[in-house]
Amino acid sequence: MNKFLCLIIIFLSSSLSANETSLIKEIKVDGIQRISYETILSYGNINKDIIYTEKLSNSIIKSLYATQLFSNISINYSNSVLKIIVVENPTVNLVMFEGNKSKKDEDLIEEIKLKERSVFSRSKVKEDVKRLLELYQRSGRLSATVNPSVEKLDNNRINLVYKIDEANVSKVSKISIVGNRAFSDKEIKKVMTTKTPSLLKFWTSGGQYDPDRIEYDKELITDFYSENGYVNFKFTSSIAQLINDTNKFEIILTVSEGNEFKFGKFKVKTEFKKLSSEVIENKLSANIGNTYDSKIIKESIGFIKDSSSSFGYTFIKINPVMVVNDFDNTVDVTFEINEGPKVYINLININGNTRTIDNVIRREFSFSEGDPYNKFSINYAKDSIRSLNFFETVEINEERVEDTDKLDLNVSVVEKNTGSATIGAGYGDQNGATLTAGISENNFLGKGQKVDFSTSFSSTQNLYDISITEPYFNRKDLMVRGDLYSRYNDPTNVKYETETIGLGFSLGFPLSYKNRITTKYSLLSSKTKADADATAYETLLAGTSTVSIVGYTLSIDNRNSPYKPNKGSIFNISQNLAGIGGTSNYLENVVSYKIYKKLSNYVIGAIKSEFGAINGYNGKFAPVDSMFKIGGKKLRGFKYGKVGPQLSGSFTGGNYFYMIASETNFDLPIDEYDISSSLFLDVGSVWGLDNRYDGIDDEHKVRASIGLNLVWDSAIGPINFILAEPLMSEPTDTTDKFSFDIGYNF
Repeated sequence: MNKFLCLIIIFLSSSLSANETSLIKEIKVDGIQRISYETILSYGNINKDIIYTEKLSNSIIKSLYATQLFSNISINYSNSVLKIIVVENPTVNLVMFEGNKSKKDEDLIEEIKLKERSVFSRSKVKEDVKRLLELYQRSGRLSATVNPSVEKLDNNRINLVYKIDEANVSKVSKISIVGNRAFSDKEIKKVMTTKTPSLLKFWTSGGQYDPDRIEYDKELITDFYSENGYVNFKFTSSIAQLINDTNKFEIILTVSEGNEFKFGKFKVKTEFKKLSSEVIENKLSANIGNTYDSKIIKESIGFIKDSSSSFGYTFIKINPVMVVNDFDNTVDVTFEINEGPKVYINLININGNTRTIDNVIRREFSFSEGDPYNKFSINYAKDSIRSLNFFETVEINEERVEDTDKLDLNVSVVEKNTGSATIGAGYGDQNGATLTAGISENNFLGKGQKVDFSTSFSSTQNLYDISITEPYFNRKDLMVRGDLYSRYNDPTNVKYETETIGLGFSLGFPLSYKNRITTKYSLLSSKTKADADATAYETLLAGTSTVSIVGYTLSIDNRNSPYKPNKGSIFNISQNLAGIGGTSNYLENVVSYKIYKKLSNYVIGAIKSEFGAINGYNGKFAPVDSMFKIGGKKLRGFKYGKVGPQLSGSFTGGNYFYMIASETNFDLPIDEYDISSSLFLDVGSVWGLDNRYDGIDDEHKVRASIGLNLVWDSAIGPINFILAEPLMSEPTDTTDKFSFDIGYNF
């Protein structure tokens, strides 16, 4: 027994002594140049006063290799000293490419991760070679090769050189479709992005062979069939066959079309009680009996989501269940709707506004943080911000806050130039050559205020104008505007000149969410001097008048958007009463009504009408130069002010007018320029004069025109081009088949 105890004691003593001798008392690192001693210990998770083992050594080596900073690592342990020997990976001095002709160096640099001044590693080079090969393969060069090499420099630096053999582009010489009966080869190939070479397509990449592009084309063809009633369509095979002794492929696609199907029954099963299943079913039932179209399913899901969004539910779950009935070739569709959580606005984040203060953008939102989510309100706010005309682009992205019933709205804008302080020249059909000077700013100090101090000189008029507009006075939805102007007119084709000085003050505020009223007061003094050989009408203009006017404009806006609306209407009525002081007594009434309707995904229809009447009272009349005049943008195809009654060869205008325009508006598919176009039919007239005019033909006579209107939203403002053909006119009218102007809104 005693001998056994002695053996145990001896064994334990020797074990403790061995552990004492295996403790790490000192750590040395050899071979480091750029990397610090402390960094090595941190990366390797190495500490003193721990027991050295082979497992620990392997763990340190694995951790240091994982940093990709070293090409070689070894560890020795002796006499309580842990010695780590490393060989650092070199630093990349330059990255160079040889043999690349179709790709620029800058494009290749964008693809790779291992760039200048980064630490070289073989694994990174392999990854970059793979990326470069994928780049070339996407452009049809399937046989391209990339061979990397290094040039050693001093101070553990290298130049990394990629030697590239681009090879020839693999082309698609022929596309064969097998098994198609419902649609011709031509119709199917039109859907595909892969094309066969032709003289008209030599500059495109569609003729290059790309396996990924072929797979994408198969998806497009499947969608095409699905949108045209073929729900059982499928590919039975797809082959890319290399033609012998060439670098060209023949694509052979074999399809099984199945039968054409029509829509059967539509049902809606919903747990969302606020959504009426009957309303949705009635809307969808219009498709019963029509050819099956998968786009209808997507549009229906969008309609249901938009409907639920109006109640604050945006994460609603919609599952369309389709039952294919082979016996009568119909598809029954059931939409299963689960309510999901009601969603609230968490944060409204605004980015990109370098000049405009946040509050100018925020005040266009009819809701605030914490309010229920409403998709319609968000879209309307986006259009309201765009209609400010302060930004080139406006985007609102929704980001759900994880594990909550809230989402953030991220508003991204790109500022545009909103003002000028320049001397410039321009040309317009009405005023000829014009020289302008002054300061004009539509977003003064980024606060949304409009300040205009300008002068303009032309062959027909001189104008001085100062105006200040505050759209949100005292941080309330209260528009305040002041005007002071002086205008001198001396048209070259008439024998009189007019000098006018005026001031005005306006106050606008909302009556409700859609209704707004603007009140105003203006005082102006006008002096007209006729030449000795002036006509009877021009002599009638002569004299001095002082006009004191109070008025208002009431607007009822039911459009779905203030920016390029496609639904709804806007009604305006304006009344101005002159006679509270001054030399003129008259009442002016102008009513306008515009209605918009979406005719298709690309075309918007509009009918715009405007009517006006001006009449004197108490034995006095409106100033002669305040009569209504049409033409130009009001009745396109006719010169402005050159329509209607005449006295001694001069157009007088009239006490009454109307203008009705029907338009179809569509944006041109030119991404670089915001250009919209309208086909229009304009009908209008101006007529009727008071008893100051004797012997004038002032009877009502209809004018009409048809034409094309292009509107370019340029950097200097909307530029309006009109090409018109008068359909109904009088011999005395001055027509204008082509004109342009700045400032027009659809």
